[in-house]
Formats: sequence, structure tokens, C-alpha cells
Amino acid sequence: MRLRIAFIVMAVAICGAAFAQEEKPPMDLPVYPGAETAMEVNMSNEDILPMAKAMLPMLSGKLGPVLDKIDIDKLGEVLKDVKQIEMVQMDINNTKVKDADIANYYAKNMPSGQWTRVFRQSDPKLGAITLYMQAGIESIYGYRIRSVSTDGKPAKRVEAIKIVGKIDYMKLLQVAGEAVGISI
Repeated sequence: MRLRIAFIVMAVAICGAAFAQEEKPPMDLPVYPGAETAMEVNMSNEDILPMAKAMLPMLSGKLGPVLDKIDIDKLGEVLKDVKQIEMVQMDINNTKVKDADIANYYAKNMPSGQWTRVFRQSDPKLGAITLYMQAGIESIYGYRIRSVSTDGKPAKRVEAIKIVGKIDYMKLLQVAGEAVGISI
């Protein structure tokens, strides 16, 4: 019940932020043909930190002890140069669609700009994860494909994300290190 309330509060906060930011650019992430979209996030720099501040207390104790130790102000320093975060999650219920078909679609329909693949992993439990970056790590684009069961039927779940702007990776390592008790 508490988790359901947390998700409702998160949805209201996301919707409120969306209505407040009418000048926000449209999403640049494609939806796989025939997929059912389950979630979309499109946040500007002004939305990211307030949303994180609202969500972290609600997730306290639900995602493990490390999350409870994250300093939200230091997380803000990590994300201060991020201009936009886009994310879409969808399910593909067509059993004829293979992971390779989905990966090819997302590799061919990348957001505009020059992208270089920097990471690819395929794991039976985690699924297939692919990450691309633009020069100078100014933007990140990636997708994850995994097998799930929806309503007792096999499906493919795809999450695609695009982050525009720079993440301060050194500060991110420091925040993560402090959360797990390691000084970096």
C-alpha cells in the first residue's frame, strides 16, 4: 500500500513538473513499433533535483541501505550540468520479436547527433545493455532489453534513456563511495 502511494505521489510530481515546463523539448527517444509504453520521463534541469529530493525519502528502506545514505545536496552537485533526462519504458508482447531485432532498431534510430558505442553487455539475468556517448561525454544514450512475464505471458521489456549534459563522474564516485563507506 505504501509503495502504491509513493508511485502515485511520484506520478503527480512528474505531471506537475511537466505542466510547469511548457517550453521543454519533445522526447527524442523512439518507441519500438507495436510496443506498449508503460512509463515516460522527460525532465529538465529544473525538475531533476526537486524530483530526487521528493522521491528519495519515499524510497527509504525499499532499495537497500545504500540509498538511505546518499546526500541529496551532493547528488545535486553531480547533476548540476545535466540539462535533460528522457526515459521511456515499454513492453513488446510479440513473441516473434528477438532481442537482436530490438537492438538493431535502437542502434538505427538513435537520437540526433554523433554517437559512439562505449559499452555493451548481455547477461541472462540483467538482459542486454548498450550505452553510447557523444564527444566529451556531453550526452549519454542507452537501452536495456530483457525478458519479462506480463499477465503470465512472455514479453520483452525495453528501457531507453537519454541524458543531455555532463555528469560530474568524480563527484558521483565520491557520493557512491560515501554511501557504501569508502573514501575516494
